[in-house]
Amino acid sequence: MNGIKRVRSLIALWVGRGVLRTLQLSGRRGTSLPGFIANRISVDLLFDLLAQLETSVVVTGTNGKTTTSALLYSMVSSQSTPWITNKDGANLAQGLLAALLPHATLFGKMRLRKAVLEVDEATLPRMTERFHPTMIIVTNVFRDQLDRYGEVDHALAMLRRGISYPGIQLITNADDPLAASLGINREFTLFYGMDECPTDLEMRNEVRDGAFCLLCGSELQYTRVIYGQFGFYTCPTGDFSRPRPDYAGFLQADSVALTVLSRTHGKDVEQFSVQATVLGLYNYYNLLAAVAAARTLGISPALIASALIAYEAPLGRMQVYRGQTERILALIKNPTGANSILRAIESDMRTKRICFAINDADADGRDVSWLWDIDVESFLLHSACDQYFCAGHRALDMALRLAYAGVPRDQIHILHSLEEVVFATQSEDTPVYVLSTYTALYPLGTYLREVSS
Repeated sequence: MNGIKRVRSLIALWVGRGVLRTLQLSGRRGTSLPGFIANRISVDLLFDLLAQLETSVVVTGTNGKTTTSALLYSMVSSQSTPWITNKDGANLAQGLLAALLPHATLFGKMRLRKAVLEVDEATLPRMTERFHPTMIIVTNVFRDQLDRYGEVDHALAMLRRGISYPGIQLITNADDPLAASLGINREFTLFYGMDECPTDLEMRNEVRDGAFCLLCGSELQYTRVIYGQFGFYTCPTGDFSRPRPDYAGFLQADSVALTVLSRTHGKDVEQFSVQATVLGLYNYYNLLAAVAAARTLGISPALIASALIAYEAPLGRMQVYRGQTERILALIKNPTGANSILRAIESDMRTKRICFAINDADADGRDVSWLWDIDVESFLLHSACDQYFCAGHRALDMALRLAYAGVPRDQIHILHSLEEVVFATQSEDTPVYVLSTYTALYPLGTYLREVSS
């Protein structure tokens, strides 16, 4: 690095650390702003710090990045060597830099040399152009935030470009044909997938983004559909089918234990079970991805199991806030994620209430047409919900979607502020599920924490 770039990086480091310290003293989190300011001063600082990492795991994909990162971080942190992570899900360049800044000396030397980093799909190729991580985990590929990522083929192209460098260990989802396609005929690829898990036999109206073979365009044939495009699939022309997982999951109905079978060169070599307090089948996929990565990194099954006992889910991943009213907070941002959470809510047999908090800021995605692809109709058939609340900038859009799905008008309530969610949904005996887009999530988490404490 030439002298001028070196000086700019040092100034960026000092300013970023100063902003971070100021925010911490004022009680704020500082997950992005210090990195944003530092990155404006020097775009090289991030790569200067990343280059010093000895082991780096990047978690990317459409859904489940934050949960998978948090699960994996809990597993690797059970070792004696501390790791770095961006635990609050700030997964753009400024968030990555903000996570690294506290661990750098004033002269730019990293004190810690291992990291688990969640990285946005669009940021991944820009990152790997200059820095090649040890491992990349791709959780899944769904249509998400059309104004930001475009159609799903564009998101897939960004991921394919991001993993295109030799020597990077890829761990990807065999049950998702889009994610699996990234690893076909690629060296250093391991697949994970559910060889056995509970599914219902009823055909749902869920969006299936990966319905066609990427090689020949034929419609994929499924012998088993799990959710979305997840399942056991094959192309009728025989040129593409579900890879046999190197890490296979076995999940029984109503079980909180996931059994994992690892295979090497197609042969079964190890089987163990882990307990987890995650809710929903989609979260067991996140757990399986994290276990596959941890075992590939050499973390023992015993350490993985003990780490999960102390695991705490990140904000908005089905946290339960207890109090006079039990409220469960979940992040939604695209139809497949919303459908997965509604399916998880269906397993709660109690009568319940649901609040949708829908914003359309830049971080949420300005295009809210995805609300019409949520399979509300199937949810109405399978779940007992007596009241629906709609809040946020696009509350009326959500209310209209519910009305078209058949929810009676007198069961739909429009709330004019997020604060109203706490008071309008108050009930002594009915749990409330709060499904929120990204920018409404943190204020709602604060309100719910205050009333439950």
